[in-house]
Amino acid sequence: MKAPIYAGATDTGRQRDHNEDAFSLAPELGIAVLADGMGGHNAGEVASQLAVETTLAILGQTTGLAARDRLETAVMAANASIREKAAESSRYKDMGTTLVAVLLDRQSLAVAHVGDSRLYRLRRGELVALTRDHSLLQEFIDKGLYTPEEARQKVARNILTHALGLEDTTRIDIAEHPLQAGDRYLLCSDGLYEMMSDPEICALLGRPLPLPDICTALIELANAKGGKDNITVIVIDA
Repeated sequence: MKAPIYAGATDTGRQRDHNEDAFSLAPELGIAVLADGMGGHNAGEVASQLAVETTLAILGQTTGLAARDRLETAVMAANASIREKAAESSRYKDMGTTLVAVLLDRQSLAVAHVGDSRLYRLRRGELVALTRDHSLLQEFIDKGLYTPEEARQKVARNILTHALGLEDTTRIDIAEHPLQAGDRYLLCSDGLYEMMSDPEICALLGRPLPLPDICTALIELANAKGGKDNITVIVIDA
């Protein structure tokens, strides 16, 4: 298989005055990390940047371990780093962030996520979400209390059940997926998928364009449809 190709972009959106999302790519190590911060007084951008930097650093230092172990160690370290920073100043109190991180090798993709930033896979024209949101909305759907359509109307979308930085320990979902030739992967913050339907994401993601152009097109459409939040995307051709 050919070497994976990576591209990413972020935008403040149309209705926010600063960007609390962060992302980083290390293609030579098969790493991509994205975070969506939360907290007052710009603390969200501190949390997301710290999460991305810590995760990337630990993944880079643990190359001899299995992918699951690397991801768990890195995300736990990111959570601890945010907790330590929050204890330094009242302006960082209660800051937190989502996180989605992937590790690719020649055969598989491993993903860890906390919160509601997502990983999608486009394979032979079919778009599938490979992560399940840690949100109250998703929890109500999983328990059968509402259909997805009812939940979207009755439950606030942005109430997270898990996030980095809020507790000393947090739930981390980790999974591994075999790669197939032609796979394309999308990591994104909720500023993208809250503005666009899955068919719209699928249509743009499947266009035969350079990956930076696809990132730009995704962000432009999210902004055209309202741009209510920061928008961050990473696209990977595996």
